[in-house]
Amino acid sequence: MFSVHISRARVLAGIRSIPITVVLMLFTLIFIIPFAWMISLSLRTSGDILLNPYGLPLNPRWSNYWKLLFDPAIKFYQYFVNSIIVTSLSLLITIVLSTLAGYGFGRPRYEFPWRSALFGLLLFSLMLPHQILYIPQYVMMAQYKLINTRWALILIYGSLGLPVSIYLMSTYFAQLPGELEDAARIDGADDLRTFWHVMLPIARPALATVILINFLSYWNELLLAITMVTKPSLRTLPAAMMNFVGDIGTDYAMVATSLVAAMLPILILYILLSEKFIEGLTAGAIKG
Repeated sequence: MFSVHISRARVLAGIRSIPITVVLMLFTLIFIIPFAWMISLSLRTSGDILLNPYGLPLNPRWSNYWKLLFDPAIKFYQYFVNSIIVTSLSLLITIVLSTLAGYGFGRPRYEFPWRSALFGLLLFSLMLPHQILYIPQYVMMAQYKLINTRWALILIYGSLGLPVSIYLMSTYFAQLPGELEDAARIDGADDLRTFWHVMLPIARPALATVILINFLSYWNELLLAITMVTKPSLRTLPAAMMNFVGDIGTDYAMVATSLVAAMLPILILYILLSEKFIEGLTAGAIKG
């Protein structure tokens, strides 16, 4: 009798979950279909696309990607390298400063004057749009003669990602038990070694969240990229993509190929860090 009640409960739970499953599948298709269509366009010729935009690539043209990377008229490789350099160095600045500051704000043993006020100011800065800083930042970069250099973007990107990154890291560090630090001190570790060898490895989920969020933001940023850098040889991918239609003309296959290639680093990074990223996002809910 008891097993019958359990089986009925399972059947009813399965029936109730059907609408939710259907809705989730629909949302998944809404996100997947545009990506799949873009990949399909990148493997066809422009003539085929004009004849049937929604057709399948019966004879995939992988040569489109070879042309994208090595055609000197397109210069995609140059723009791709520029984006890698700018994004990587900006991310390095954000990671180093946010982990150290987040550790200082998150651990109660590090008391310093105006700590609460500074953290409140940090939270307040999260509510301000980044655009209000663009003119002062441009003036500052011009004074230091950094306009039309990669460093203008690197320094600004690295600083813009700090508020949310410090908040995420400090929140995660605050949840870690103090016994970890006590044990490290008993073993003779100083503050830096405790942070580097004990606390930071445990905070890898939060670190993965910081990396993914900021990589996506820096990689796709456009307004600052076209404002601070106007020199063609230093363009990042988002800025260069604006000119692709004019440079490539009506070669829709190459436009689609460039869009797919620009998305690959984000997809690869998400696949590598997805488990830690989800763990970092749900850490607060699980701990709370």
